[in-house]
Amino acid sequence: MTGPLPNQTMSLQDFLSIRDFIYGRTGIFFSESKQYFLENRLNRRLQEVNLGAYRDYLGLLQGAQGRDELKELFNEITTNETSFWRNPPQIEAFQRIVLPEAAALARARGGNRLRLWSAACSSGEEPFTLAMICQEAKDTLLRGMTVEIVATDISEKVLAQAREGSYGSYTLRNLTPAQVKQHFNALGPESFQVKPELKQLVTFRNFNLVDYANYRSLSTFDVIFCRNVLIYFDDAVKSKVIKGFHESLYPKSFLLVGHSESIHSFNVGFDLMHFSKAMGYRKRDQA
Repeated sequence: MTGPLPNQTMSLQDFLSIRDFIYGRTGIFFSESKQYFLENRLNRRLQEVNLGAYRDYLGLLQGAQGRDELKELFNEITTNETSFWRNPPQIEAFQRIVLPEAAALARARGGNRLRLWSAACSSGEEPFTLAMICQEAKDTLLRGMTVEIVATDISEKVLAQAREGSYGSYTLRNLTPAQVKQHFNALGPESFQVKPELKQLVTFRNFNLVDYANYRSLSTFDVIFCRNVLIYFDDAVKSKVIKGFHESLYPKSFLLVGHSESIHSFNVGFDLMHFSKAMGYRKRDQA
């Protein structure tokens, strides 16, 4: 009986070859300081597929079975730390300022549908947070409107978790007891599940942000959230992703990025919006 393969050491050439492959497929760029991170994550995949060298693993990715293994690779290299109501000042700005203005713009276009995109949604905390806010406004601000939240991620693993909608108490730590009671069913003392009426507002979909031609398949949005994602891209990819967001928004609609991220250097027709302790961007009427 054959035992597990020993951990393999990743040479610089192996790292550069795999790093360039990942960049080409995802736009995620790993500097040389991240070699140990990549080695640690991919060693698990070498064990799983019974390969003894990183060059053989790259060959697997590039071969006929590469499509399936690519999904496993995405699961390993993406970071998925998140929570409900993350970065409260920005969420509150969405609730108080962005959502009312987006609803007014939608009505001014003669529509009764509001569309939100949570890009790189991870395990679903962000889109369900947006759904909570919309659900609470359904009889007031959003009366007579249909809400559709499209939540996308490159990782099938986190999308499966998001569709399940089950969460531990730690990720709900920013919510009030009233919010937890209103929007979740308790499965146990430390386990909660999103209520069906919240789930029905969100559609989860596998999507790669560097698949630029596929942005059109998502149609047009009133608000796009893409937080703590652009930091993983180099300037060339950032520019294309932001251009894709711009083309996916109605005029005067909104893009919200992470609190430490700025699109100023790649501005393709957005105006900066200052909120209390947060910021966002608004698509110019005419870029």
